[in-house]
Amino acid sequence: MCYGGNTLRIINSGKILKDMALTIKGKFDAVLDTIGGSETERISVSLLKKGGHYMTLQGEAASLTDRYGTAIGLPVATAVLLKKQIQYRSSHGIEYWWTFMRADSEGLHKIRRLSEAGKLNIPVEKTFPITQVREAHEAKEKKQIYGKVVLELD
Repeated sequence: MCYGGNTLRIINSGKILKDMALTIKGKFDAVLDTIGGSETERISVSLLKKGGHYMTLQGEAASLTDRYGTAIGLPVATAVLLKKQIQYRSSHGIEYWWTFMRADSEGLHKIRRLSEAGKLNIPVEKTFPITQVREAHEAKEKKQIYGKVVLELD
């Protein structure tokens, strides 16, 4: 779900996203939301299976702290996060998290250099086109594939 330009194309295409979301609803262990917003959150949460993990890079801590200052903003952000954690744990059986970070172009350049040097590597056992999501899921369920599986969005 986090594959750069294709994600935006799919999200902006409305019906395609809804059809895809129905096909893969409840199939994922984790979603990393790099976009943010209530609609993206709603769709992302629906993709998770029970016990799944949702993490967004667009949590409200920074904006609430900027708006109200540290003394008020952080406690308000903590309350908002706890409310969402309780809500999603009871309604969907998933864990909900924000990340706390700051914009850091040098850090992003370092990550790029490490990736280009081959030092950041997530071992992938098999890649499937998104149209074969069912086959990918079945292969994992039947333990035909033990490693990571990637779904490619054309």
